[in-house]
This record gives sequence, structure tokens and C-alpha cells, in this order.
Amino acid sequence: MKNYIFLALLLLNIPSSAQEGRLIRTELFTIPTEKVEGASGYSFKIAVDSKERIAFNACSRPFIYIFTPDGVQVDSVKLPNDKCVRSMEFDEYDDLIIMDNNETAIYKYSTQYKKLESIPYTKPEDWFKQLNHYYKLFELPSIPTYYSNNDYLQDFYFTRFPYSYNLYLNYKNGFIYQAHYNYIKKINNHTTYANMKKEDVWLSDNLTPKSKILLVNDDNKSVLYYDRFYNLIYENTTNNKTVVNAALAANSEPARFDYCTNIQQEKVFGISGFNKRSITISSWKL
Repeated sequence: MKNYIFLALLLLNIPSSAQEGRLIRTELFTIPTEKVEGASGYSFKIAVDSKERIAFNACSRPFIYIFTPDGVQVDSVKLPNDKCVRSMEFDEYDDLIIMDNNETAIYKYSTQYKKLESIPYTKPEDWFKQLNHYYKLFELPSIPTYYSNNDYLQDFYFTRFPYSYNLYLNYKNGFIYQAHYNYIKKINNHTTYANMKKEDVWLSDNLTPKSKILLVNDDNKSVLYYDRFYNLIYENTTNNKTVVNAALAANSEPARFDYCTNIQQEKVFGISGFNKRSITISSWKL
């Protein structure tokens, strides 16, 4: 009996192998590099639907390819021009929403009917209102925006609009979050920006308006996002714990990479490696 008690106490004192903020990567499949080779430089975009089907685009070719989670190509979309894709995301009905890099048009691709349509794009709010009913019913113009001085922006970040948002929608609670320099705001209202409380502002050491928010956890006020060096950064704003997860393989070729989540918001999907032979698609989970 004493031996069983000793063993139980020993097991209780073994530290857990799981570390807060450390991501577990799963390699999903590879795409042959020859499939996206072209004259222009490499810039990749990725989006994932509710069934974890992955839409992938390389700026070198005016196509979006859609793969199953194990790498079988099930669809492709011919874009109406040869411009790069700036943003790409599945909406709540698993239709693919696409923005060209010049911000002149938004396209909606119906994965069910294989139909591509053009949608008017006159202001930044138009993009968000295509994604889900939370943005559509929210008074987006009530959210304070970030004004841009295009004389001082890099070409890749150029925007034809004088202002922009950096928003994240948490499907688990229906609230919108906004990232800015060194903080993230939880907009604790479902219809308009109002009645902000100090506990709804989470201070951060690294966030900027260019950081792409990937996951948010309200329980401990933590956030996962990636930076311009393509690290996946976990930041717990309650205990100031920051963990930097390198997303790319050390020998990856130079390119602009992308990471995303889907409506389940439980995993992150993106490119973990790129060389002359193949592009590796992976997922990450906390």
C-alpha cells in the first residue's frame, strides 16, 4: 500500500511537458514549388474553411488552389486579373472572400456553386461586412480607426484608404477585438463601440497595427499573433508571459508568408517551410 501511495505522489510531482504558449506543430502536406513558379517574387496567402480545407495562393500566378487537409486538390479559382492577393478569408458560410492587393475589388467565390462574383469595395468596412453577421450588424464606423500617411508606408502596406482597422472576431463569444500599438481592446458590446472599461484593454509588449491576431483567450487575456519576422507569438497579458514560436524552417527561401485560423479558432494554419522543391503546409495548436 505504501508503494502505491509513494508512486501516486511521485506522479503528481512530475512536471507537465506542456508549456504555456508553446505551440505543437503538425505537418499536413506539401505543394510542389513548380506549381506556383513565376516571374514575380513569392508572396503566399492562405485561408481555411470550417472543414479545414485550405485555400492557397501565390502571387506569381493568378490562381487560388483549394486542398483537403491531407493535400488533395479539390478546386481551383482563376482570378480575373494578375494582381497579388492582399487578403483572403472564408466567411461563415465557407465562401471564399478575396481582396486584390490594389484594394480595387473584393471577390466572393462560392465553393458550392463554383461561381466568382465581384463586390463593390469603397471603404474598409466593406471587407469586414462580407465575412460574417457579427461585423455586418455592428456599427463598424463607431470604432476608432488608424489613419495612414502613405508617404511613410512600405509599398507592401500601401492602402488607398486614409484609415484602416485591425480587427479580430471571436466566434466563441461574438465580440470584436482591435489591435494597436502595445494593446488589444475587447469591444464589449455586440452592436457599437461604447462603454469601454479599463479591464477590456489588454496591454501588450509587441502588438502593432500590422500584427495579425490569430487566437484570443478571454479566460487569461492571452493572444496569439504573428509578427513581420514570421514568428507566432503567444502573449499572456495577465502575467506578462511571452513565448516566441518560430514558424518557419531555418532554411526556408525568402518570401512573404501568411497564417490564419478558421471558424473553430482552435488551430493556426500556415506555411512552415519553402524551398526549391516544395511548400510545406502545417497547423499549430496550443
